[in-house]
Amino acid sequence: MVSLDNIRNSAIVIAQHMDALSLTSFARRLHRIHPEDVMLVSERTAIQSGGIYVVRDTAVVRFEHNRFILELQSVQESYYHPTIDVLFDSAAALQHIEISAYLLSGIGADGAKGMLELKQSGSKTVAQDEQSSIVYGMPKRALEMGAVEQVLGIDDIIIDIQREAYN
Repeated sequence: MVSLDNIRNSAIVIAQHMDALSLTSFARRLHRIHPEDVMLVSERTAIQSGGIYVVRDTAVVRFEHNRFILELQSVQESYYHPTIDVLFDSAAALQHIEISAYLLSGIGADGAKGMLELKQSGSKTVAQDEQSSIVYGMPKRALEMGAVEQVLGIDDIIIDIQREAYN
């Protein structure tokens, strides 16, 4: 179990390849751990410090009028929804903010190209290791592309996210 009580300085955006029912259940479980700040995003949403945002569809991050916005987009050409590459690409375009990106277990290569963009823009990029992955597709592809700074097991990723969020 991850303690999220002290997350205040950062916002967390989660894009998961899940059907709508599973995603809703996932967001509810996060909400039980951290009741004040978990949102299942289904429309244009302003990102608040300390918030945890689970996107229902492909989303982009924008900086408008001195605030960060999550905006949902319809992406027809992708097999994956939400499309992690699109989210990562939009984050890579943001200037002067610290971004830490984590690519976890999953089928295919979604997120690898976007993670490379993030790494090239100076962001921290972490992929889940093969040993703790259920399916070692997405993190493996990112590693093969040179998009990954660090490879960690899932328990170490949890610790790293907590450290990033609490500082």
